[in-house]
Amino acid sequence: MKCPECGQNNPLGAAHCTVCSAPLPPRCTSCGASTSPGQDLCDNCRTEQIFDDKEQTADSPILGRDTADTLVTPIPSRFPQVVPSIRASFVGRMGELQKLKELFLTAREERQLHMVTVVGEPGAGKSRLALEFCRSVRAAIPDTRVLSGTAGGPGDPSYAPVIRVLEERFGIARSELPRDARAKIEAGVVESMPERLHTEVTHLLANMMGYPFDNSPVLEPLAQVPGQLEVRTFIAIRRFLEKDAEQGSLLIHFDSVERAGSETVNLIHYLAEGLRSAPVLLLVAARPTLFRRHPHWGEGEFPHERLVLEALNADESEALFHELMHSSDLPSELVRVVRNRLEGNPRAIEDLTRYLLEAGVVSPAGSRWTLDLAALGELSLPRAHEEILSARLRTLPAGERGVLEKAAAVGETFWLDAVLALERSATVAAGDPDGPTLGEIAEAGEKARSYIEDMLESLCEKGLVEERSQSTIGGEQEYTFAYPPLWDLAHELLDASARHRYHHLVAQWVELRPDGYNLERQEEAGRHLHRAGDSAAAAVRFHRAADAARDRYLNERSIRLYHRALSSVGESDIATRILLWHDLGNVYQHKGDLDSALDGFERMLRLSWVVASRTKAGVAFNKIGRVWRQKGNLDLALEYLERGRELFRQAGDLRGVATSLDDISQSFWLLGRYDKALDRSAKALEMRRKLGDRRSIATSLSNIGNIEKDRGLFDEAEACFRESMKLRKEVDDRIGFVMSLSNLGTLAFERGNLRQAREYWEDSLTEAEQVGAVPVQVSLLIRLSETALCLGKVSDARAGIDRAMTLASEVEDQRSYVEILRNLSLVELKEGNNDRARRFGKECLELAKKYRMRDVVGRAQMTLGEVHATTLFDESSSGKSQSLAEEHFRRAIKIFRDLGNEAELARALHRLGEFQVEKGNMGPGIGTLEEAVAIYMRLGIKQGEEVGRILDELR
Repeated sequence: MKCPECGQNNPLGAAHCTVCSAPLPPRCTSCGASTSPGQDLCDNCRTEQIFDDKEQTADSPILGRDTADTLVTPIPSRFPQVVPSIRASFVGRMGELQKLKELFLTAREERQLHMVTVVGEPGAGKSRLALEFCRSVRAAIPDTRVLSGTAGGPGDPSYAPVIRVLEERFGIARSELPRDARAKIEAGVVESMPERLHTEVTHLLANMMGYPFDNSPVLEPLAQVPGQLEVRTFIAIRRFLEKDAEQGSLLIHFDSVERAGSETVNLIHYLAEGLRSAPVLLLVAARPTLFRRHPHWGEGEFPHERLVLEALNADESEALFHELMHSSDLPSELVRVVRNRLEGNPRAIEDLTRYLLEAGVVSPAGSRWTLDLAALGELSLPRAHEEILSARLRTLPAGERGVLEKAAAVGETFWLDAVLALERSATVAAGDPDGPTLGEIAEAGEKARSYIEDMLESLCEKGLVEERSQSTIGGEQEYTFAYPPLWDLAHELLDASARHRYHHLVAQWVELRPDGYNLERQEEAGRHLHRAGDSAAAAVRFHRAADAARDRYLNERSIRLYHRALSSVGESDIATRILLWHDLGNVYQHKGDLDSALDGFERMLRLSWVVASRTKAGVAFNKIGRVWRQKGNLDLALEYLERGRELFRQAGDLRGVATSLDDISQSFWLLGRYDKALDRSAKALEMRRKLGDRRSIATSLSNIGNIEKDRGLFDEAEACFRESMKLRKEVDDRIGFVMSLSNLGTLAFERGNLRQAREYWEDSLTEAEQVGAVPVQVSLLIRLSETALCLGKVSDARAGIDRAMTLASEVEDQRSYVEILRNLSLVELKEGNNDRARRFGKECLELAKKYRMRDVVGRAQMTLGEVHATTLFDESSSGKSQSLAEEHFRRAIKIFRDLGNEAELARALHRLGEFQVEKGNMGPGIGTLEEAVAIYMRLGIKQGEEVGRILDELR
């Protein structure tokens, strides 16, 4: 290292020049690069030292080095290998491996997530690089949890890569019994998560992974609110992984993400956002098509880096080929193909080597292989990777090629018994349709199975297929094509007749499995029947699969499957199309896509008209009415609901009539037309009592109770709430029971029994947390905060509102957010922050108007009245603020009077009267307070007595 003053060379690491004693700039003692003051090593060398030191102490080879034994774990073999194993050094990727190590250490030390996407063309070495890196981390830093998941393309479950990460985390085999899988998930959650989240996180993760709990108290309530189940599942995964990362650090590797669906991409982005403050490295490997299919990939408030695997240069390609061929002396023609035609693709170079071996051009013997130049001269040498693959398949022996074709008919992933079924099907085609005789079966024994096992073993050794250690079908040995182009090329070898016959038989084989009627198997059977040309049968399977996806609340997948069923079902099968549009509309509505839901229900209505079905048309009208109610057009909603009720009446469908009446009642209630609402719900209740449906009876009673409460008939409301709660307890409707407790708390609050209200709401909150009913938790936290304010416990109110705000933002509950703003305004007001109180109050009012929440508009006006009223004795304030206070109170009074909400009306009158008296307007103030007292006393609200005593003093 030269001294900047005298030019004298100095040893690395010296602080001062040995000649002139001038201070020397800090340099790395390993490589001489510039480094920070006080550091002996630069960042690159420091990273290498961390990994080198730890890897050398672990019982594992040092990875990322030019060694011939670090490619992949060899596939277990039952027979001696016929073709030598193709192994190569880790060539040309050392810089990328070093970069990954640096990013991981940064994430670990700074406790901040980093996401890196490794991008490369097929065969560029993305998976190999990720494998080397993951092994290196496991060996060097044992307290890091390393988890991997691969996207498998069509037929994979929704969120498949994330599910595979969770399976690895919980130690669940693909063939695990559902009971055992649930037990493992529960044990893992209990180990990591706080007790209050055990049930919710366990049930959400189990449902996503395909092991749902029967009658789950968590899933049902969340599914009733559009989009809530998906949101809560995302939150549960994020919370669980966050806890895992706290134990050390976390490396999550997602492979082949370009094959994943949009729902998986959304989840990966959500995890990247949610784990930003955790020591996590998200390593994603994908082809460039990822950015074409998902243009916004990697965009967000998290560090993201794109690491592009460029092609090997000509020299690296040649070096890799020489190593694979175990020879340093190769014909120039071969070398030119590798250097100029294979585009620096490691997999293409490996496949060329395999082709030369399989074609008999190369004789492997010991450490040096022999090349038959004469045979090479007679060989038509492929010039591109796909040509090489096609040539390899053409050179396969007849037995191996036949088995590979049958495997291709089963799919990119296939099972030994499915291939065996296709092999044995020839015995039926050639003889008795009921199969060979028992004697013939006994004589045949397991010869066909052994034969197929031998062929698959050989195909594994040739790198065309891979045997998996776990199977997605219990008891079956699973295989997969080594990479997608091989599957496509093998499938093209089948002629049309064999292709149709094979696909039809595979569909039957799939459905005869023990899990043949679950979501994944029915979708798979549908795909095979579609390829076999049997569209009607395919439509039935897609419909079943869509129903199963809907029951598991997998909205995106169920929508895709319903559309596949619609495209497969014949135009003449109107009844099936009606059912499909009905179910598809329901999913869109739950998802919150109301325009698509309207389209689905309108198509259902049109088809119902064609077949003159009053009942189905009534259902369609009701569904359309509910959507318009959600969209806020209550007049249009009532029009559709009334037409649906009339059609049910004409068809003699009492259950349909009762449902329509309750829906109509809800619309009238939202409009503040309580008498009409009560009339419709009372008729619905009468019908439902005759039908004996206790759950529906409880719903009608709850609706009536809310109407009676808002009308000020508290005793009648309480009777309805208690009967509804009793029925819900009998039918084990836990979320309904929570709502009944909450209703009783609201009633106690309206009566002025604040402590009793708090007890009801606290009990409700405990139950709601146990069943994972987050929207209900938000509502209860708001009410408890409001109660705390009334009791003068401002800090408790603030804590409750903060917690409600966190939950509401997670589940995007807009209505609750509006109520939170109102309570936040009141908390700020109590703490003396008038400007903040005014700002939150105005925001609450604007949103309440936007969402047409008239009752909340009235309460927001009350809150703003309170804010402006605080300036009454402020000498610096103007009279304008005081006039605004009275204006807001009067607007609230008008709204509640129009709605007929007497309890809120009495409170608004009470507050306006107090304000008028404080201003010195005694006459108007006393008159306003007298009206408030009259309502309080009529409703049995305790505040009436207190206000009455104040009036006596004023008089």
